[in-house]
Amino acid sequence: MLSRGFVEDHGLKQSAQPSDQLDKKYGIWHSIFLPHVDIHGQSGQTKGLNLYGPSLFVFDLDILLRLPAGSAVRVTKKSPGHWYDTEPESGRWFQSAEEMAKNVRAGDYDKLLAIQTPLERLDFPKRQARIILDGPQRQVSSGESAYTHAEKRLRAAAAAGQVEVSIERRQCPTGCLCGEKYAAWSAPVVDFYFG
Repeated sequence: MLSRGFVEDHGLKQSAQPSDQLDKKYGIWHSIFLPHVDIHGQSGQTKGLNLYGPSLFVFDLDILLRLPAGSAVRVTKKSPGHWYDTEPESGRWFQSAEEMAKNVRAGDYDKLLAIQTPLERLDFPKRQARIILDGPQRQVSSGESAYTHAEKRLRAAAAAGQVEVSIERRQCPTGCLCGEKYAAWSAPVVDFYFG
């Protein structure tokens, strides 16, 4: 997993996010952000899909114990998209484990882990990855199922990186809005996220 700053610095492809300029402004562009909840799973019935993308990388909590020397882990009090310039650090970040334990609940997807590593990447433990991939019921421009195409690409990338991968199709609860959101996407957007 790479920081958005690393991806940009190396000319790799990524989806634009509304908070990109703020992340640069507040000096967190080179951090790796991980929500502690499945955003799609938590908000599917009210908002639909996860706007960060259709692939959910699932990490065990003990990944934090295996970070390289020189790494730092912080937790936001709210999404950096809601920070303001005159706000003190104590308004942006939890200052202690006790403060965090009192204020973080399941479903608080604006409270994010921000991990900084010397190489701006988070390696998959034991070279293994677990991914939950959305099935948008759409096709990429080649005519292939978007899910099948994305799954093949993820498997090929994992093989190239010598990572053993487990990919599961997302099982949405009744009432999830992602199907109607995906149906409204243009063909180029489907190709971007699933191609």
